[in-house]
Amino acid sequence: MAATAPAYDLVVIGGGITGAGIARDAALRGMKVALFEKSDYASGTSSKSSKLIHGGLRYLEHGEIRLVFESVSERNVQTRVAPHLVRPLPFLIPIYQGVRPGFEVMNLGLWIYDSLAMFRVPRLHRAFRGTKAALALEPQLQPAGLRGVLEYYDCATDDARLVLENAIDAISLGAECHTYTEVVRFERGADRRITGVAVRDRLTGREWSVTARAVILAAGAWTDEMIQKFELSRDGAKPRPLLRRTKGVHIVLPRERLPLARAITLISPVDGRVMFALPWRDRSVLGTTDTDFEGTADDVAADADDVKYLCDSGNGYVPGANLQPEDVIATWAGLRPLIAPPPKVDGVDESSVSREHEIFTRSDGLVIIAGGKLTTYRRMARETVGKTLELLRELDDEPMNHKETTKHRPLPGAIGLETSNLEGVAAIGRRLMTDFGLDVDTATHLCGVYGARAPQLGVMIAADRSLGERIDPELSYVWAEIEFAARDDLARTVEDVLARRVPLLLVARDQGLGVCDRVAAMLSTIHGFDAAMIASQLAVYRAEVETSRRWRTAATIP
Repeated sequence: MAATAPAYDLVVIGGGITGAGIARDAALRGMKVALFEKSDYASGTSSKSSKLIHGGLRYLEHGEIRLVFESVSERNVQTRVAPHLVRPLPFLIPIYQGVRPGFEVMNLGLWIYDSLAMFRVPRLHRAFRGTKAALALEPQLQPAGLRGVLEYYDCATDDARLVLENAIDAISLGAECHTYTEVVRFERGADRRITGVAVRDRLTGREWSVTARAVILAAGAWTDEMIQKFELSRDGAKPRPLLRRTKGVHIVLPRERLPLARAITLISPVDGRVMFALPWRDRSVLGTTDTDFEGTADDVAADADDVKYLCDSGNGYVPGANLQPEDVIATWAGLRPLIAPPPKVDGVDESSVSREHEIFTRSDGLVIIAGGKLTTYRRMARETVGKTLELLRELDDEPMNHKETTKHRPLPGAIGLETSNLEGVAAIGRRLMTDFGLDVDTATHLCGVYGARAPQLGVMIAADRSLGERIDPELSYVWAEIEFAARDDLARTVEDVLARRVPLLLVARDQGLGVCDRVAAMLSTIHGFDAAMIASQLAVYRAEVETSRRWRTAATIP
């Protein structure tokens, strides 16, 4: 009797930007795909970035020309396929007397940066020499020793939503994607080839097994932990870690404490590393740190030293702000899954570790993707699926010549938009006002977050005006987004909604604690939660808030 064919061509483990991108790429090639994520989409590193799609200007200093070229090329792709999520953002680089690199060197570096992008940027960089010209652009800058500023463009993004739209598109293409579903066991045949995985739904307790021709491990910062947990080393010896994980912390500040019209690229006066001050979600953000991390990836959080470092770094450039830890509304902390240098390379500082990625294919049917960065996720996904197809041809001797087309396929919120500029997004905003009677602020917010999907929320608000009310009077979010998150944006828990879909955890002064009960009640109505499930989800969310505030106790801040 012939063996039963595997249920899936691929099982993808990990629902971050890399895993979601892989599932989408493979499904678009006609492959049958299952994705399993033990928490929510983007719940790890992929929602803890600097919210930028950027070319990596600072990588030029380390001579990583290829990485910069790939990054600026992918930045251009993302502005086409997701113009509602990847938007041009002007940056200023203040240049001070005696600080390296100096004005002329940095100006030359920006010409190289523009040229690597083949000059496909919203505007070529500009140089403003002298203190007066610099302060005219950003009056808050420290004037002492200011030689001038350089202005260039990169792109801001919503990292969590970028992951989500990749997952939504993958599902629309036939991929079966499961959140809160943990892999508990790898299944193997007599020849030790991996034949599938056993999984458990962490919310319902249901367990089942699936078969697959290959398994892709796209676990990001959890990669080494997964390899050790499931004893995935082939020779039985303790494997050398693939990753050098570094912790990146950002702090969120009220916009009035650090008003920014542009982003600022700064060199920390504390330790000389490059960091950013960014306008984001009606707030301002400072980040990031870059320190080696030991421990489990589930336990990463900001500490008091991280917060003080970021405040001190910001004050070095904007002394009038006089930022203090008590000004901080929220923090987020994530781990960069950097490829570990070879053992013989000692003394490599954290910021110098390459952001390149590596793909490892194995004869037992396992493919591991490690390293990389948010900006190049689509290219990483394409290469990973391509390498997996090569492996399957070797193992199964079956032709699989599917082509990928993610370079030109818009994400769900960009379908039908004019992708050469932001006019399509603006047209959606006008429609929200004329067809559904939304005010300009709400319309601008919704089209900027949901793009072509925003009219679905307009229909909801037109039918029930209470859904158009703001959740928080300081912020642009409205109650329709909570219902939309549960019905259309794959949210299963209160934390899914308030940490990533409508991220009050990061931007509200009370971090969403004042509305989490109402949010839970709305999810209960939609998903049919019982009282025990509601209580459990609220406890999890409140614990997440406490984790984000843990640094305050150590700093003795009220």
